[in-house]
Amino acid sequence: MRLAARLFLVFFALMLLSTSSLKAQVPLPQHKPKNNQSAQTSRQVDEQLAYMFLNDKEYDKAADIYQQLYVNRGYYHYFSQYVECLILLDKLDEAEKELKSFIKTDNTTNKWKSNVALAYVFLRKNEKDKSDKILKKLINELPEDRNLFNQIANGMRAKDFNEFAIMLYDRGSGVSSMNYKFFMEKAQTYQTMMNFEKATENYLLHLEESPDDYDVVKSRMSFMLRYNIDDSVIDDMRFVLLKKAQDNMDNEIFAELLVWFALQMKDYEIALDQEIALDRRFGDREYDIIYLAKIARDNEQYDIAIKAYDYLVRKAQEGAYYEEAVVGLIEVQYQNVVSSKSGETAEFYSEFEKRIEKECLELNISDKTAPILIIRADILAFRLNEIEKAIEILENALNLNLSKLNKSRLKMKLADIYLFKEEVWEATLLYSQVDKSMKEEPIGHEARFKNAQLRYYIGEFDWALAVLNILKSATSKLIANDAMTLSLMITDNLEYDTVALQRLAKADFYIYQKRYELANQMLDSVNVYNPNEVSMPCLLMRKAQMAFDNNDYEMADSLYKRVYQGYADSYIADEALLKDAILLEKFLDRKEEAMECYARLIDDYASSVYVAQARNAYRRIRN
Repeated sequence: MRLAARLFLVFFALMLLSTSSLKAQVPLPQHKPKNNQSAQTSRQVDEQLAYMFLNDKEYDKAADIYQQLYVNRGYYHYFSQYVECLILLDKLDEAEKELKSFIKTDNTTNKWKSNVALAYVFLRKNEKDKSDKILKKLINELPEDRNLFNQIANGMRAKDFNEFAIMLYDRGSGVSSMNYKFFMEKAQTYQTMMNFEKATENYLLHLEESPDDYDVVKSRMSFMLRYNIDDSVIDDMRFVLLKKAQDNMDNEIFAELLVWFALQMKDYEIALDQEIALDRRFGDREYDIIYLAKIARDNEQYDIAIKAYDYLVRKAQEGAYYEEAVVGLIEVQYQNVVSSKSGETAEFYSEFEKRIEKECLELNISDKTAPILIIRADILAFRLNEIEKAIEILENALNLNLSKLNKSRLKMKLADIYLFKEEVWEATLLYSQVDKSMKEEPIGHEARFKNAQLRYYIGEFDWALAVLNILKSATSKLIANDAMTLSLMITDNLEYDTVALQRLAKADFYIYQKRYELANQMLDSVNVYNPNEVSMPCLLMRKAQMAFDNNDYEMADSLYKRVYQGYADSYIADEALLKDAILLEKFLDRKEEAMECYARLIDDYASSVYVAQARNAYRRIRN
């Protein structure tokens, strides 16, 4: 049927082309046929044919049909399409003649549209002066009608006369009878011109006049961010937004838009400053500040998260989010010290533990405060070597009326401590309880992984592998990746040397217990008796980790490099690259080298789970 229809259209076109005597200039239409079904069908067939020829770049055939359609029907659309075909055929003199004739005789709004087309013809003929003259005259003489201004400006933009479209909008914005400033239209035009500073200015001017269009403006600005390649777009938008917010301190909507923009750019400092300023002026922004603190924390922007929580803690003890702020502040401060290793002393941890104890007494132990109780137990067991006190605190808390999730968290920490204490069966029992009660939750997957890791520590490799192979498809990418890494490590070493694997497992258990001297002895025995292409990168990674834990950063750097340079095909080469990059960036202040590591990870290990983290870090350093 499609073939028959196409053959009919082609036949009809050939009939038209053979019977019509087309002239160079379109005569003015003298009449229109009666509006009957046959004429309507004929017109539709002609339109389809013309469109088909235009789409197939057979402009001469399309021009002939559009010309005849205009003669018969008198619709301006057919005339403009006919002229467009002449331009595409490079028959510019003919197009100029047709347009001039039309403009001379037409008294409708189509005359103004044809002036834009004529200006475009002159531009194509390299007669820019004539083109500019027509457009300037058009701008000055166009009747003061908003709809007409929009139509002609759109026509200008379609022909890339964007500067003249701006001039027309500027004239229209000064016409009092229109009572319209064309800010949105100007913004879109500037955006087309890649002038993002002016585009942003006009979007904000429109928002100032029409606050209800907040979501529309936000959507347009979000689209504009897609043009950002070298951060120039971001810089332009940030500059305008900051200035507008500062110049209009009492306008809440500009501050909110700046917060939104800052969050898109992960510029959490600006976002927080604005949220705090909004809270001080208008109040009721505590939820937004809590939300921002969590985002900053998740993105390892600990200083900003601390500032956010601290503001809420200091603001009011009776505040709705006071408890959450206290807990969040303790959590992020602890996380910051552990990750940065700055200020890690026994005195610090002793004071920090006492502070948590005080907060727990004031706020009571509840589902909200359970996270800091877990931190307290962690400090006592792993930092201050008060293991029995940590166990007592956790076991007492398990008797309280807490949620299933928080009880699982308490059990996980208790199991970690028992494993540290080398009470393996107590630990595995607790991990199994969490696994069973939270089977489909992330914490359940984590418990299952830790149980498999425990079995690996004690040399039950087949049991560990059975669990790890299931966890490879876990919902959490990090758990799945950890399971994959440990599974590969066990499998590969089993194939090469079971003795080496047993020694590596013991070394890992000693590292977990911070018994580094024994761990080094085990690793050295692997180096002497079991060195191979599988065991060596594992050995080097573990020595690097211990060097890092002991603040020997130069040694850690050299060991990580030996992994990804000497064993680039190893399944842990990407992890070594990431850890070395973080070490170089944050602990050795060698940011150029860190960028090289991040870039290498992105380029050479594209499927790595660490690529997104590396890409974000690379951009952060570059900016």
